[in-house]
Amino acid sequence: MAAYDDLNVKSIFVVGIISVVVTAVTALAVQVLYYAMAQQQQAETSAASNYKRQLSILKEQQDEISTYGVDELTGNIVIPVEKVIEELSSETTAETNTTDQPTPEATSNSDSGDEA
Repeated sequence: MAAYDDLNVKSIFVVGIISVVVTAVTALAVQVLYYAMAQQQQAETSAASNYKRQLSILKEQQDEISTYGVDELTGNIVIPVEKVIEELSSETTAETNTTDQPTPEATSNSDSGDEA
């Protein structure tokens, strides 16, 4: 009678291993499919999107720093940023040129030959 109570361990083990392998492969396949579809969806969304709001804000900011005028809130005069950069660079260049030239006193002292 004991023969009828014995389980076929070999068959149970084989079915269990096959089930684990099939489950793992299915999970990996679903993950790969999900990421491929997510990447495709993101590419389509990026291609179809438009940046009207961001571009309009950028245009407003560009216009704000590129025009002459008077600030209505503070009353300060507004000039373009590029113009300010040009003026500052020309002032810096002029200052550098005047400080690089030796003064007559410095040249006369170095020519006098006073050595210690």
